[in-house]
Amino acid sequence: MIPPVVVIGVGNPYRRDDGVGPAVVQRLRRAGLPGTTVAESDGESCALIMLWERRRLAILVEAVRVRPAHPGRLHRLVVPCLVPERARTASSHTTDMGEAMALARELDRLPDRMIVFGVEAADTGLGTGLTPAVAATVDRVVAEIAAEVRAHLAPDRRRGAPADDADPERR
Repeated sequence: MIPPVVVIGVGNPYRRDDGVGPAVVQRLRRAGLPGTTVAESDGESCALIMLWERRRLAILVEAVRVRPAHPGRLHRLVVPCLVPERARTASSHTTDMGEAMALARELDRLPDRMIVFGVEAADTGLGTGLTPAVAATVDRVVAEIAAEVRAHLAPDRRRGAPADDADPERR
């Protein structure tokens, strides 16, 4: 049985602030989230679809570009999974979440619910390490995701359904 929730850190840790998704995922792995797969992705559409299909909740974290930029500002977007037309996001990647969602809709592979946490990036050039403003947001994102997951799984726990902690992707 696959866990009902997946958290996907989208990004490239070798492109400065574009590594915020992987940074959040690393922190969540250390904290542990029962009933949850925690994974990293470079944002490739098919890889995202494979991670979120058959899930009740998919949470994605990625760097976003906004004009005017406020590096480190956090955006939380609940994405309707019955997307009537192709939606575009302000991703820092060459492909975007809208393309992945449109393909997943056509293939009937959308999760039941999706939340995107976008962190405004300052620098997505070559190099490692988050800029100070983006790094300062990581703990807040981790806390908000943990609260989302706990709230989402709470009804299952009241009914006595066991949490599946045996997911190999969490290691």
